Amino acid sequence: MFHTIDASENFVDKQEFFDAISAFRFDENLGFGLSIQDDNDDTFKIKVVKRSATFINDYDNELNEFVRKQIYVFSDFQFCLDFKLNIVYVYGGISHINYVKYILRNVIKTSFNLVPIELTAYSFYEMLLEKEISNKIENITISHFNYQNELVGRFSGIVINQAAGLNLLETYKTDIVKVSFLIQVSETEQFILHALPNGALKFLSNSDDVEFLTDYLKNIIFS
Repeated sequence: MFHTIDASENFVDKQEFFDAISAFRFDENLGFGLSIQDDNDDTFKIKVVKRSATFINDYDNELNEFVRKQIYVFSDFQFCLDFKLNIVYVYGGISHINYVKYILRNVIKTSFNLVPIELTAYSFYEMLLEKEISNKIENITISHFNYQNELVGRFSGIVINQAAGLNLLETYKTDIVKVSFLIQVSETEQFILHALPNGALKFLSNSDDVEFLTDYLKNIIFS
């Protein structure tokens, strides 16, 4: 998910950000730790180690019964901050971006907001056309489908005819739940991209180069 940084005052610069993240180890009180995984030109990739409390049923031999016990589990995810484009993006879902907001407010003292970019399946399709990127609509899911007032409800199907798929995109712009595009990067490389209504993008590829695909999407959306 891509978010723009809306700061009421000057946001931290690259060096200030680097210093703040580098100095922030795991905080027992806040329950998270940070480390910089990559510093590439204007983009920082940050790894988050997060502690969460959960409960399990443990067996007490002395009481001869199950007791509820709190334990802590640790997980990690990554997010990136691009100073050139002034955006933050997360490799994860909505819960992760919300946690990134929490992290930055504790690490960076500047007042700011993270604003989701306005991106729909149809507007993304228009970007593909504008940049003349080879693509196919593979699958489409619509929340309030209506066929001649005789068939109404949620619809999901594989797109065989591209003209029919485009017609559905234009007709149900605000009711699209998910659209899957097959995007051709080169003669030998392609990937599947799912465009979701909240502006989230999910890609599936045989390539392990996540950074390349992310940069490819950034060029489509922000250039």
